[in-house]
Amino acid sequence: MELLEVTAQDGTRLACWDFGGQGQPVLMLHGTGLHGRCWAPVGRSLGKGFRAVALDMRGHGASGRSPDGGYDWGRFGTDALAVLDQLGLAEPWGVVGAGHSAGATALLLAEAARPGAFSRLWGWEPIMAVPGTDLTESHSADLARRARRRRAHFASIEDARAHFVGRGQFAAFSQEAMDAFLAGAFIDNGDGGVRLACDPEDEARMYEGALAHNAWDDLGRVRCPARMLGGGHSTAVPPDQLARVAKRLPAGEMLVMPNLGHFGPFESPTLVAADIAKWAAGLD
Repeated sequence: MELLEVTAQDGTRLACWDFGGQGQPVLMLHGTGLHGRCWAPVGRSLGKGFRAVALDMRGHGASGRSPDGGYDWGRFGTDALAVLDQLGLAEPWGVVGAGHSAGATALLLAEAARPGAFSRLWGWEPIMAVPGTDLTESHSADLARRARRRRAHFASIEDARAHFVGRGQFAAFSQEAMDAFLAGAFIDNGDGGVRLACDPEDEARMYEGALAHNAWDDLGRVRCPARMLGGGHSTAVPPDQLARVAKRLPAGEMLVMPNLGHFGPFESPTLVAADIAKWAAGLD
């Protein structure tokens, strides 16, 4: 795994993780509060015919924080385009985008802003304000309040492991995905301990920025084939909402994986990698 660096439009330093492989490039974007290295089990399972690269979105992992403290999700889409431009991923095959949650939304925003940036998109439960659904200011505010209460400091990585494993969103993570999360989620806090790389205040602002984009309105601009997926156990993006997103995409389709939840790519990385590989190859 190699660390690559990119500079965003506003000067923010962006970290990317190259999991190796040669062939079809796949750019992977994570959801809020995670980081690019969470994708390692998926990226390594794609096979030798793929080059998997994952971005630590701004404010996460080894990437820098927004200089002005702002995290509207349009910036995540712009950052994805900066990665394409500066790493030269598009030549000669074109790039497949694979995203989870906020990362899936960011890819849709990037493709809408620059049609043709991606050859195909694969998105697990993109988050957006579908008309008539419960992604409202009050819902975003609740998630932000929870983020601000999040414990950020730990005596060690093992202390953090004991705190996170089997709890909340991590309850269904595979062992490999949990190890990948722990490997990239913390930085030294200066006194021998560690703290979350994604500062709770930044995470809260990301949730507050969840409505500050026009992903729903711009879905018609996403012309490349786009596969929208969700978990049968998820309540974050119910199947009827996912179906509306897929239907609004000019070349969209939908799949529900019945035994997975909102964090499906990290619950069953091998299953998810097989689906991404088939989609990237145009076989499904």
